[in-house]
Amino acid sequence: MSDTPAARPEPNAERIKEAERRRIAKDLHDELGSRLTAIKMALAQLGGQLPRDDSALLHQSRYADGLIDSALDAMHDIIDDLHPAVLDLGLQAALEWLARSFARQTGVQHRLHVDVVGDELSPTLLDVFQSVSLYRIAREALHNAGRHAAARNVDISLRHDGKMLTLIIADDGVGLPPDAGTRAQSSGLRGMHERAALVCATLEVLQGDSGGTQLRLTLPVLSADNLIE
Repeated sequence: MSDTPAARPEPNAERIKEAERRRIAKDLHDELGSRLTAIKMALAQLGGQLPRDDSALLHQSRYADGLIDSALDAMHDIIDDLHPAVLDLGLQAALEWLARSFARQTGVQHRLHVDVVGDELSPTLLDVFQSVSLYRIAREALHNAGRHAAARNVDISLRHDGKMLTLIIADDGVGLPPDAGTRAQSSGLRGMHERAALVCATLEVLQGDSGGTQLRLTLPVLSADNLIE
């Protein structure tokens, strides 16, 4: 077996893959989602015509309805993995949604601070590939904070000063292990660094001043005319 490291994916190839993921996610939502919803509505109509004293049929009707709900949930999970629909509202909205979901699932408290030029971060400031890359880096960082770092609090900061976009995620967990570079879970760190490199961003993963871990990502973004093609 060769020890030669795998070649890093080319940015253009990754952009093509991302565009395809986005198309598939939209098709799943529009086509499969509408059909599952139609089946659920038809089943509800049939259920309303069942004899109220036939407990077996009513049980089967409720069971089938539950299966459709599970299928819809699974479809939404797949869509989120392919291309999170919330990103269509912009990175700021996506991070707000991600932080709320993370807190709801883990119980970890979070604070999201946004400091940008103007009133809000324009959804068109970043292209789709940049937004997806930063979103997935943030999701991996939150996953690490909740699962590996045993954090109780996470601070998320998003800043744009007109020239540079900075994303900082800091937790109060156990911090980086001494052998973080060689441990199995460091594959998550490698993945974050690779995603950052594909959009020409700089990513630092540092030990916090008072413990915990701080992730700092910086991406040059001057204006819509300066976006990476």
